[in-house]
Amino acid sequence: MTHRPRSVPPEQRQVYVQVVEGLLQHGLKGQVSPRLRERLRHAGVDLDRPLLPLYPVPVWTRCLEIIVEEVYPDVPRVEGYTRLARAHVEGYGATLLGRAVMGVMRVLGPRRMVQRLPEVLRGTDNYTEVTLVERGPAHFELSLNSSLGAPGYVEALFEGLLASGGAKAPSVTKVHDDGDSSTYALTWIQDP
Repeated sequence: MTHRPRSVPPEQRQVYVQVVEGLLQHGLKGQVSPRLRERLRHAGVDLDRPLLPLYPVPVWTRCLEIIVEEVYPDVPRVEGYTRLARAHVEGYGATLLGRAVMGVMRVLGPRRMVQRLPEVLRGTDNYTEVTLVERGPAHFELSLNSSLGAPGYVEALFEGLLASGGAKAPSVTKVHDDGDSSTYALTWIQDP
């Protein structure tokens, strides 16, 4: 399943407010210290004002780095990003749009939920393009036209989404990353 490319140059790539809201206002509820709030403001996300509709990808990527440094300082970087992604899935599920998306995912089940991921991911930013290949009843390969320098984050994010869709023992492994695009194997235990 391939969608027509949006061809957004890297310098114009932006994430939508619900992604930022999901993590910062819901996923990290009670964990945003004054220092973290100040560092995020300096990076370009001011939590003392209404959130903007869009944030440039470099600003958002820097915010993720800052959050890992501040909220998970005593764990290895990969573990920090993994915990952050789990908090993000939970937080996104608490937003108005996220509640609707997660509700549909639970009803669809893991296989049909994965088949809807290209559409779901297109609703998070202005640039993501997804190619999805089914390798088996509980095995898909998902390719993105981007790469995120946050080790473990994307894997944990997709595992969380799979779990939300009812997948048993979801596992996501990065199989390709050239800095411009990335591919992940999504698997789970198929019910008999």
